[in-house]
Amino acid sequence: MAKKKDDKAEDGAETKKKKPVVVIGLCIALAGVGYMLGGRGATAAPGEVTTTTILQLEGCVEGTDAAHMDHRAIDLPAMNINLTDGHFLRVTASLALCPDVVLAKPEDFVSAPAKDIIVSTLSGNSMAALNEPEGREKIKELLTKKIAVAYPDEVFEVYFLEFVMQ
Repeated sequence: MAKKKDDKAEDGAETKKKKPVVVIGLCIALAGVGYMLGGRGATAAPGEVTTTTILQLEGCVEGTDAAHMDHRAIDLPAMNINLTDGHFLRVTASLALCPDVVLAKPEDFVSAPAKDIIVSTLSGNSMAALNEPEGREKIKELLTKKIAVAYPDEVFEVYFLEFVMQ
C-alpha cells in the first residue's frame, strides 16, 4: 500500500511542476495574439499622427474631423481603361463619404461624374508612369482633388480596390 502513496505523490509533484509551464506558455501565447491584433502600434513616436489626433477632412463640411468618422464608402464598379501606350488598366475605386452624408440606399449616390473623372484622368497615362508607387499615389491624389470638387461636402478620399495593368 505504501508504494501506491509514493506513486501518487510523484504524480502530484509532476502535475505541480507542469502547471507553471502551462500558465507561462498561455501568457506568452496571449501576448503574441495581442501584439498581432494591434498592440504593436499602441504607442506613437513623437510627431506621429495617432487615431486620437483630430484631422479636418478636406472636402467635408467645416468642423468635420476624422475622430468622429464612421468610414462609409461607395464602391464603384470595375472599369477597363485604355492607357496611352497600348496597354489597359482595370481599376475599381471606392469613394469615402463625409460623416455627415446620409444616403437612404447606396443606389441613391449618383456616381456618373466620379466614373467620368476616373476614366478621363487615368486614360491619359502610360503603364510605366502608373507602374511606380509614386505614380499611383500622385494619380490617386489628383483623383481625390477632382472628385472632391465634383462632390463638395460629400467625398473626401478615393481608394483603389483593384489596380491591374496589362
